[in-house]
Amino acid sequence: MELENLFFAELYDMAEQRTRYTADFKPVLNYRTVRGRRLLMRSAAYDISFYIELETLADGFRLRVCGGTYAEERSICFRLMKLRVLPGHLNTKVNDEGSYLLPLWAGALVDFRAREHCVNLDHIYMEQREWEKFSIMNCFGLLQKDNNWLAIIESGDFNCYARSEYNNNGINSLCAEFTLRDDPSDMISVEDRTVSYHKLPGNANYGDLALKFREYLLAERGASYLKDRMEGNPTLEYSVNAMRVKFFMAGKKPIPDGSSPVDVYATFDECCKMIDDMKAAGIAKAVITLVGWNVGGHDGAYPTHFPAEPRLGGEERLRNLIQHAKNVGYQIVPHDNATDIYRRSPDFDYECVARTKSGEPVAAGVWGGGQSYKACPQVFLRRWGSEFKRIQELGFEGHYYMDAQATVLWRCHSPQHPANEKEFALALSSITEVARGMYGAVSIEGPTTYALPYIDECATIHCPPHGDIPMARAIQPYPVPFFIVAVHGLLAYQQRWVHTYKDTQLGLLREIAFGARPCMEVNYHGGGNGGNYLESLKMVLPAYNICFNELKLQTVPFKSFAEPVPGVYDALYEDGTRLLVNTTEVQYEELAPRSWCKC
Repeated sequence: MELENLFFAELYDMAEQRTRYTADFKPVLNYRTVRGRRLLMRSAAYDISFYIELETLADGFRLRVCGGTYAEERSICFRLMKLRVLPGHLNTKVNDEGSYLLPLWAGALVDFRAREHCVNLDHIYMEQREWEKFSIMNCFGLLQKDNNWLAIIESGDFNCYARSEYNNNGINSLCAEFTLRDDPSDMISVEDRTVSYHKLPGNANYGDLALKFREYLLAERGASYLKDRMEGNPTLEYSVNAMRVKFFMAGKKPIPDGSSPVDVYATFDECCKMIDDMKAAGIAKAVITLVGWNVGGHDGAYPTHFPAEPRLGGEERLRNLIQHAKNVGYQIVPHDNATDIYRRSPDFDYECVARTKSGEPVAAGVWGGGQSYKACPQVFLRRWGSEFKRIQELGFEGHYYMDAQATVLWRCHSPQHPANEKEFALALSSITEVARGMYGAVSIEGPTTYALPYIDECATIHCPPHGDIPMARAIQPYPVPFFIVAVHGLLAYQQRWVHTYKDTQLGLLREIAFGARPCMEVNYHGGGNGGNYLESLKMVLPAYNICFNELKLQTVPFKSFAEPVPGVYDALYEDGTRLLVNTTEVQYEELAPRSWCKC
């Protein structure tokens, strides 16, 4: 490897109060270690140095910027702010064949067509200011004949962007850009910043990159196979083979003070009727998730749950509903939240709210309970951990659900319980251990690489349909199910509640293609977030039978996955099952438009 041009740094000039840039890092020491080579890199222009390690892998190499080794000899003048790693390694030319894989949604491809010069920054995990990207994975890649690479951010991933630049005098580039400081006055953390690069054969596609990423998740990030976790775990064994059904029961119109009245969409007794109709329709197994059972309805007063919402029938009828669900053979669990807290809550505790750098409370959305704030997960259990056991004592049994976990990255600057992005995210993830230990399995709203060791299911993995992209992007990204391919067989997941599809047939076809379990969120009266339960039941039944009675592939990993033409998916599972799914309006070989077959 060429040992120059390994880095491009952004610095802050303290005296002139301006940003400066340099690629002037050269090795001044270079020696062998048991893992590879260790080099001392130094910028003579700015008197900044740090150690790196280079390690040869069977399919590529690893570059580690060693934490705790940054020496800024003239830090009174120059401070390192950002560091790009191997900025030219994945360079391509405008109009080349191929594409970049970016960490948008479940993955997105960007081709090398001629476009106006632009720079694109995608945070490895979601930022609040760009939550629509739903970034969940710590990798990016290049797909180009004889030059296919998967780059994995192994450490430093909580403060890293995938930086892509297009048509810079005819050149495109993609690299990792680490944020070392947010402000020149900050200290650089001692965490390593590590990127591994894995080269794949010349005919590789995004499915091949996904399978390589799966190897990493299993070997390095604590992921494991569903089938292994199901052994001796009847809760998980049942739920993987069951449909997640949310009963959206009650909620309030969001206003800042949370004073709007509770609207009822399904009482506890009406939920019993919905359960009976589901069972009669042929839904053999279901995980019933009660949304809004708590005081104030959905998002009504967290972290307060009790009393059970009186307008739904109160605790007596809730206990009756729970027992009824169990009597017909369904799991039944609460829809819970351990990250948002509301001023309207009787248990509101200002001391446990996460703080901004200036000491203000970290504000979140306005929901049923009014203005919400982010609880600092470092102290959440200290103050409200006893709620879990109190909820369980109602009789709930099954695959627990926790909303708004592993979403965007937050920080807490409280001097009593500070947490950087990594500490905040992992502390929030660790709260799921409580529910997982009590019930046997836990589900969260959206998955991320770092959350995988803690969870068994997620509500959705975002992969928007082509032409349905929520952000206008000059790079024109093409969504692909990269992350879905990587985690299938490691995690149970859904795509969308059946009533929310603009085109139900197309949505359910995509579920078959991506191995997702069908699901529905329903109500009895209409209103709220759910769809009418009878209409949703009619829409979801064919998909339920295909997934749970015919294919039964929830725990079988992909062996290969390809998209031979846009919108046509060729999925081969490790048990030999092959599915060909055509989501387009034109025939593909012998496969009719909007159809699928088991080959």
